[in-house]
Amino acid sequence: MLGSLFKPKWQHKDAKVRIQAISSLEGNSRELIQLAQNDPNTGVRLEAITALTDIPSLIQLGKRSDELGERARLRVVALALNSQQQDTLLIEVFTWLQSNPNLMNALARDVERDIALRRLALEQVSDEKLLFAIADQDVSREIQFLAASRLTQADLLRQLEKTHGKSNKRLRQLLKERLSQEQLRQERQQTLISLCEAMASLGLSGQWAQDKTRQRILLQSWKQQQAQAAIDAALEKRFQDAEKEFIARLDKHEADLAAQAPLRAVFEQCLSDVASLQNALQYPDANLSLDKVDEQIQSLQQRWEQAETLPDSVQAELDKAWENQLTKLQETRSHLAEDWVTLIELQRCCQTAEAMRDNSKPLQSAKLTELQANWIKIKRPLQLRELVTAWEARFHQTMNSLNARLQREASQRERLLKDIQADLDQMEADLQAEKYGEAIDLHRKVSQLVQDHTDLPHREVAAIKRRLQAATPLVMEFKDWRRWGTDQAREHLIETAERLERDETLDPQVRAKEIKALREEWRKLAQMEPGQQHKQWKTFDSKVTAAYELSRQYFTEQASQREAHLQEREQICSKLEALKAETNWEAVEDWHAIYVAMNRQRKAWKQAGTVSHKAWKKVNERFNSAMDALETYLAVERKRNWAERHDLLKRAATLLEWEDMVEAAEAAKALQAEWQITVPSRPKEEQKLWKQFRAPIDEIFERLKENRKVQRSETEEKIAHKEQLLADMEAWLSLSGQDFMQAAKETNHLRQQFNEIRGLPKAAQQRLEERWRKLEQSLRQKQAQVHWQLQLAELDSLAEQSQARQQSSEVLEPSLLDQAQQQGESLLLQLETLLELPSPEAFQQARMEYQIAHMSEAMRSRSSEEEKRVQALGLLKQWYGLSALSAMAWDAQQERIIAIRQGLTGA
Repeated sequence: MLGSLFKPKWQHKDAKVRIQAISSLEGNSRELIQLAQNDPNTGVRLEAITALTDIPSLIQLGKRSDELGERARLRVVALALNSQQQDTLLIEVFTWLQSNPNLMNALARDVERDIALRRLALEQVSDEKLLFAIADQDVSREIQFLAASRLTQADLLRQLEKTHGKSNKRLRQLLKERLSQEQLRQERQQTLISLCEAMASLGLSGQWAQDKTRQRILLQSWKQQQAQAAIDAALEKRFQDAEKEFIARLDKHEADLAAQAPLRAVFEQCLSDVASLQNALQYPDANLSLDKVDEQIQSLQQRWEQAETLPDSVQAELDKAWENQLTKLQETRSHLAEDWVTLIELQRCCQTAEAMRDNSKPLQSAKLTELQANWIKIKRPLQLRELVTAWEARFHQTMNSLNARLQREASQRERLLKDIQADLDQMEADLQAEKYGEAIDLHRKVSQLVQDHTDLPHREVAAIKRRLQAATPLVMEFKDWRRWGTDQAREHLIETAERLERDETLDPQVRAKEIKALREEWRKLAQMEPGQQHKQWKTFDSKVTAAYELSRQYFTEQASQREAHLQEREQICSKLEALKAETNWEAVEDWHAIYVAMNRQRKAWKQAGTVSHKAWKKVNERFNSAMDALETYLAVERKRNWAERHDLLKRAATLLEWEDMVEAAEAAKALQAEWQITVPSRPKEEQKLWKQFRAPIDEIFERLKENRKVQRSETEEKIAHKEQLLADMEAWLSLSGQDFMQAAKETNHLRQQFNEIRGLPKAAQQRLEERWRKLEQSLRQKQAQVHWQLQLAELDSLAEQSQARQQSSEVLEPSLLDQAQQQGESLLLQLETLLELPSPEAFQQARMEYQIAHMSEAMRSRSSEEEKRVQALGLLKQWYGLSALSAMAWDAQQERIIAIRQGLTGA
């Protein structure tokens, strides 16, 4: 009870009193911070947070997840606008601030705020006018660039380009890109609107087949737009609604057609039959009569009239088509009535000529003349000019072919007769020269020619036979002699075949060639002497067949290998065809994999073995067709990828205009990452393009290297400046008392200077920051020690003042002395309880009552050692401020004060 009378109001046990006391505390005072952090009453803490202006403490409290954290975050937002010195801390908790648009706008345009904080704030600004003002007027080019990059209105971008396009290359490049993007966006927007309008118009013209095709094309175009970029939700809904409306109209139309289909089929079949009859009349058959035509026309009319009618609009269209076709049919029938017989005569004459053309027998000039005369005699129809013209063209074409063939046959007969006369002359000359072998061959040859060509003139044939009969006696005599010689030659061929059968070391191909040569020699002997040599032939054939068996086995193996090679090549073709069929060419994810797969099959094709000549053409055409089919798709991707990389080359060249080489180097790295070859072109072209792409990038990195050399010296100067600031702080540690405290007040200013030095390497920055942190911690520790020493010195001064007042205690009234004694005992009892020091025996009961009275308060708030010392100092100052005591009371309380001072100093 007594203790609560002397506590400050902010420490009062009543929460309402503590809340009232908050208004008297400084916004960044230690007492207010202590209330906000440790007060047992949530309401007190909330009010303390509302009054608190210390940003570090508020940020610490704002990391809580309860209502205290929420109140602290709101307080930080309220103070952020005027807390320039705390920008580094505000960056750490920027997420608390970004939901306040006004604060974001103010931070973004405040040139005195930290640039990193301004960058974050700019990302949250959406006000186009503010963004334009910053991009137009800000002193920082970086901030100008960031603000311009967030502008979306094309007119503001153009205005900005006029004012800053010439003086700021980087900004000019950005504005060009943004304006180009805006133009592309507008063009794409118009394309999307056109697609929506086109989709909405489907199904309104009645051209359903065309509209169904257009619907698929429009849907494919829309999907391509979706693949390029996201589409506005309103346009997406408009397109989908238009598509649904068209599908609904189409479904209704198809339902109507389905319901009318059985009835419509009857009419359509009638129209089809009329068209078929019309075609039959245009190209009449000899078996077709006019009576049959009339019967068919009458039957069609009855079917049409008896059919169930359709809705008026559909029926009118069908009736119109029926009338048109029936009128044409009847006109054709009336025209054909008079000319039918004549047309058939022309047809039969033409068919006779075609039959002669298709027959392989030699032609006779007289028959062709007779056929031509018959054609001329036939009277031409007056009405069927087109049909007559067609048959005449057909006849003349056939006759031209026959006449040309007749001329060829006459020329061939003349050449044959000349050849026969030459052979007879040569035969007679060989007989005179006793070249009986050649003469026999020519005699047999001419005899066979005369027998085969029955179309030769009879007079020439008779003369040829007379000359052959004149040479026959000599020819027959020599045949007997030659027959004996050919028998000996055949025996020699049989012996050679036996040798080939026994020789197993001979190469199979050489063996096959020799066997072929033996058979050819036997054939020649047979031509020279075709006598009956059946026994020799059987022996020879068995020997060469046995000799050929080894070669046949070899060729069989070779054929098996070629068949296996053929299967291997067909598998390659199948894999290529499957690759084409199984690939979704509209959404290929990995073109390079397809290109690698094609190259793998191409290499396998080159490594595959030989196949037969007969199979090679077909399988090679299949392989080329499969490769060409795939190459069709790859060519499109190759062209697209080449254009894409060529665009990267242009973008790489523009990087040379950038002022910031670090950003240019990062952009160059990004471009290199984008350089992806999906389907390569020819190696020479690829190498050339790559060199062109690398040239500006290499130059950028070389410039960056030179810039870093220059920046290195600047960095060293910055490091030296920071180290000097750290040295100044270290010098403060050697100060003492008020000099030290006065110097320590400059810590925030020094910290601001320290933070303003930016752009250091990460390792150096971390090292200097760690050194600063340690020095700052040492300063705080010494500041606490010096503060404590100053507090003790103040106590000593108060003790001297108290001693002086004590010397004047005899002049005071006893009632005042008693009152001062009671106050002193109460303060001493509070101090001993607070510092947990023993109290005199006489005060044990009072101490117990005091502890019981303040037990609940002590349990609610457990003070730290520092807080106890602060509270004890306050109580000691109150004791020293008491009026004089009696000598006895002074001595007794002085002993307790000494013990308290010792306990406080040792705490």
